Amino acid sequence: MSTLVRHGHRVLFIENTGVRRVTLKDLSRLRQRLRNWRNGVKGVRKVMENLYVYAPLVLPFPYSRAARVINKAVMFRMLKRWTKTMQFDNPIIWTWLPTALTLELIKALNGQLVVYYCCDDFQASSSGSARIRETEDVLIKEADLVFAHSKTLFDRCRCLTDQVHVFQYGFNRDVFAVRDERPPLDLASVKRPILGYIGGIHRHVDQALLERVARNHPDKSLVFVGPLQTEVGRLARLSNVHFLGQKRYEELPTYIKHFDVALIPYALNDYTRSVFPTKLNEYLVMGKPVVSTRLPEVEYFNQCHQGIVSVADSPEAFVDRIGEELKRDSEALRVQRIKQVEKNVWGEKIEAMQRLIQAKLDEKIKTREENWQQSLVRFYRASRSTAVALAAVCGLAYGLVFYTPAVWMLAKPLRVVDQPVHADVIVVLAAGIGESGVPSEVYQEKVQQGVALYRQGYAEHLIFSSGVTYVFKEAQLMKALAVNLGVPEHAIILDERGGGNYSSLLNVKRIMETQGWTRMLLVTSSYNGTRSRLIAQRNLSGYSVTLTPAEHSIFFGDERHVLWKHIAAIIHEYGSIVYYWMKGCI
Repeated sequence: MSTLVRHGHRVLFIENTGVRRVTLKDLSRLRQRLRNWRNGVKGVRKVMENLYVYAPLVLPFPYSRAARVINKAVMFRMLKRWTKTMQFDNPIIWTWLPTALTLELIKALNGQLVVYYCCDDFQASSSGSARIRETEDVLIKEADLVFAHSKTLFDRCRCLTDQVHVFQYGFNRDVFAVRDERPPLDLASVKRPILGYIGGIHRHVDQALLERVARNHPDKSLVFVGPLQTEVGRLARLSNVHFLGQKRYEELPTYIKHFDVALIPYALNDYTRSVFPTKLNEYLVMGKPVVSTRLPEVEYFNQCHQGIVSVADSPEAFVDRIGEELKRDSEALRVQRIKQVEKNVWGEKIEAMQRLIQAKLDEKIKTREENWQQSLVRFYRASRSTAVALAAVCGLAYGLVFYTPAVWMLAKPLRVVDQPVHADVIVVLAAGIGESGVPSEVYQEKVQQGVALYRQGYAEHLIFSSGVTYVFKEAQLMKALAVNLGVPEHAIILDERGGGNYSSLLNVKRIMETQGWTRMLLVTSSYNGTRSRLIAQRNLSGYSVTLTPAEHSIFFGDERHVLWKHIAAIIHEYGSIVYYWMKGCI
């Protein structure tokens, strides 16, 4: 990434979010991540001109769906804010990490190009990352370009995409151009010849093989430059074995310079079958003879570099190859080794990668330019199809509403009309309840129905319920209208609280309790019958409720030009029933 910066790009590098669950041995790494986060602004720090590093604090559960949702939300919010602030628009997304979180972020960031550098067989690297294969396959298929660091990984990726290229690891020319003739202090006293190894001493290093080498070459020194990542007790007890510990990358050329033979003593297993040893180029650019176990990637390297590495098929052959390389080494061979790998510098590899990226960008632009007409045609065809479908739906709906009895079929379950019987009181609910849901002058016909029942002698009292106020209170208007129609004032009781169908009936219930009444004739809207009955069944136990709506509506007739009023009323009433059910009122 620093090389890309030197080539004129701006880079935001996001630190690894993990492919396995953390364990106790990861505590030091977690502490370092926390320090990195604190050293920046919300985790982002500037390390050089145009190169920024983001150290996200994420939940360390890469295969948990809940953790992934949280991590994506946290990271995307930060990335969106940073990219907006830095005007970092339409980026090229380059990833080494094929996790589900990475896929989510790629979709959210909507970059102009996606590059996946397949640098590891994650599934074989540890049991904790075995589940990563599924998301890696998705990333390989969806990426615009895939770079594979080994031939084995190239072959696997090639099964999923034809946009894959091999880029084995290179070396840093600036670092390995250093030629310090003096040996490091901790190497100066080590007996020559030196059989050297640089890198971590981990579980893939074949210690049994190295023990055999040390015992069969007692006159030579085995020197290991790198961190101890596994137990090395048996090797450490041998007098000609030296562990010098981890060194800075810039110091490695000085150590390699004083090796007589460089070693790649990896055991052959599922993981190492796809590993390209980074140290191979670094050994050879220093002119050193290299003896390696038969790793597939070393053999592929040999095919590309005229068999420059001595490869051993067995422990015995490995021991023998060391002696042979010491004997045949010469200045001419050292020059040949350097010449063979001098083009494997990172700078040239990255330039080749950039050429592929630019070609892919140009291809996308060209495709977009060539396909604009087809895209517009497809868009308008899709729009036309949508419009035709919408028109058909609207036409069908219009026919159902105006030329079929569909509306009245929907309305029928809402209508409840009982035969009037003698009762204690006639209750009139006004305020447009059960129709459009909006108060209107429809109260007049309800009052008229209540007065008609009174005159016919079905009850000696009237209750008018409404909490609506226009210029005057609707309940008062209802009373005035009833008195004008001949009902004596003493026969009328008002409920001016109202509050809707449910509240009005509860108010009426309290009035009837004080009067000792148990039977009512209920005058309400024609579509309000079912809801009123359900409310009464649940909340007016012990009371007789007879529904007697007006037979004809002056303000809410059956004419076609007011059909939309009926549709609105039916929708409102069904919605109210659902709402009352959810609230536990019915």
